[in-house]
Amino acid sequence: KDNNIMANRDEARRRTAAAQAEGRSSSPPREPLRTTGFTTRTADGSSTYANHVVLTMAAGLVVILVMLSWANDPVLPSGVSSPSSSLASAGALRSSGNARSASSSQPEKTVLRIYHDSKICKGTNYTSYETTLVSSHIASSGNNNIDDETGYYKLSIPEGVDDNDPEPGKSMKIFGPGEVRLYNGQNDYVATVVELEGCTPMFKWPPIRSGRLMHRDTDPGKICQVDPEVQKKFATTKDIAKPHTRIVYSAESSDYFGYQTYTNAFAFLNSSQTDASWLRLLTCEVSDDLSKSFPTFAAPRSLYSKRYGPINKPDIIEKWFKSECDAPHPDDTIVVIDPDNFLMRDLAKWTSQVSRKNALGQAAYYVGMPLVQQLWKEVCEMGCDDQVDAVGVPYVVKASDLAEIAPLWRMYAMKIKELVQTDQKFKDTYERALNIMWAAEMYAYNFACAHLSIKTKVVRDMQARDVDRSIPLDDPDPPAMIHMGRAWFPKQHAAAAEPWRHTEGEDFLDDGFRAVQVFCKCNQTASTIIPWPVPSHGLDWQSYHTLRLMHDGLAHFGPVPVNTEFRHEPPQGYYWTKN
Repeated sequence: KDNNIMANRDEARRRTAAAQAEGRSSSPPREPLRTTGFTTRTADGSSTYANHVVLTMAAGLVVILVMLSWANDPVLPSGVSSPSSSLASAGALRSSGNARSASSSQPEKTVLRIYHDSKICKGTNYTSYETTLVSSHIASSGNNNIDDETGYYKLSIPEGVDDNDPEPGKSMKIFGPGEVRLYNGQNDYVATVVELEGCTPMFKWPPIRSGRLMHRDTDPGKICQVDPEVQKKFATTKDIAKPHTRIVYSAESSDYFGYQTYTNAFAFLNSSQTDASWLRLLTCEVSDDLSKSFPTFAAPRSLYSKRYGPINKPDIIEKWFKSECDAPHPDDTIVVIDPDNFLMRDLAKWTSQVSRKNALGQAAYYVGMPLVQQLWKEVCEMGCDDQVDAVGVPYVVKASDLAEIAPLWRMYAMKIKELVQTDQKFKDTYERALNIMWAAEMYAYNFACAHLSIKTKVVRDMQARDVDRSIPLDDPDPPAMIHMGRAWFPKQHAAAAEPWRHTEGEDFLDDGFRAVQVFCKCNQTASTIIPWPVPSHGLDWQSYHTLRLMHDGLAHFGPVPVNTEFRHEPPQGYYWTKN
């Protein structure tokens, strides 16, 4: 199909050039399209009609693409200027993921509503844009309103928040199975808004100046992403469809996450898990190249992730649960880890302890601090008298509980972040002691559980962080996983450590296991310079197995591919990721 579209486009451009040379129209005669049902509509009911419509195929989904041409300004509510920036529609992976059938129950249109003076999608001062199913005709190119890169029509909507608006002064909301993809002033893709996200506030950052609106007549939640054959390679359970333990983590496509994916996957394969599977949850507008080798569920980026990256974790988990095809079984036990959590032993000891409304997690750094309960009282919306169980990853929880936790987790994370941004007293009260600016999503998970009265058992033996107390390499009962970050050589191997000596992390040095730091994931060469070989004795348990698993993982799977689409070459491109 792509080759045919390109051929049609080239032919259209050839005709245009020939027609211009002869001073005549370049458009060939064809049947007019049935233009039924694309309008822009304001709250008072007035509307203008779209004069260009096209249907095309993208990623196996029927996508309705529309372009609005403003011959005359629409009648807008008082104080609202007419749209001036352009939005181009393009194919995408998945929108709401809600279980819908392409039948009479399937919504016949997708509506984008822009609220001009409300951050919570309330009031009557808004403009609506509607796309509907129109025609199966694939329009030929040659129109100035066609996006050269995608071949899709452009749509104009109001610009994002400007410097004179109170922040946030606008918001947007999608109704229906489609989505709007958002772009900045340089036409770089930023994020996607779908129905399940509810109201999306628009802030000065990230700046939104254009986008692409689309509708589908096929249920995106029924499109499977996780390749079952690839999943089988990363599973010890005999039947993925039946309840079992699912080990999942959230990541992006960058080089920073690439080598962690290799190590995380290798650690799973060598940790003798009981009745379990392993899955990567990817925040990206498309499935990346590693998805062919590692089981992956991908969903487009939330707009808010540009303000706070850790929001990706609850956001992608919520979208995963909305997938009719790839969502977990309600009776699954979910173990949410981080990409730098490397498994060392079977998790059955911990997964066997959870049940509905009874979860488990590793003690957080703020466990036992009364200020956490005070913070909960200030932001709570339900369960305000419930005790907050202060845990961090790994979270071990039943899938049916996590499905309810995820949207509240996301909501509380955003609420905390915006209070930090807008309320100086709130920031002064909690930031220094609790580090809520970065750890908002950790508190948000705890608060979502309190909101739902889900009790979480606090344990201290499930993982060891790199900066926790050093564990001897021959410890007979080590934790189930490492939460890696740094690695050290002991004093007796200081000479061997010199080629990899780091100056970062001096506060963690001592005269025992940690005499010389040789690795940090914060270093932009971490994916390519991994100390090896390492001494077989003298290192602490965390350092030795961190370096061993990274080395062996890359040896097992091969080097992480470097390309311009999904990740850039380190060190300069270490953190770069495809949106």
